[in-house]
Amino acid sequence: RDRMEAARRPIGAAMEVLAITMRGKFGNRYGASKGARPMTAKKGPKDFIKGKGATKAGYVNSKGRFILQPHKLVEFVVPDLSDCELKPYVAYSTPKLEKKTLEQLQAQEEGATVPQ
Repeated sequence: RDRMEAARRPIGAAMEVLAITMRGKFGNRYGASKGARPMTAKKGPKDFIKGKGATKAGYVNSKGRFILQPHKLVEFVVPDLSDCELKPYVAYSTPKLEKKTLEQLQAQEEGATVPQ
């Protein structure tokens, strides 16, 4: 019935044909296209686990138990900062340091001046 009304009006008929062409053969029945998006665990097969970039500290054996490998654990080496005078906050009013090249640093150690 709607097509009959659109066919009576030439602009309406043209718009309907254009809309059908733009939607494709099946319209939007299957949802939006998911082509150029990153792969996620929801879109992959059941055994697809993408993760977040973390390293694995072991493996899962044949019985389904996780075997921890101590040599794969992340170890943080933190120096003793109990006698350090520096504070964690840096004020905005702190003057910026200029970057020096290796030649400038070597010349500064020797006492000579090098053009910048």
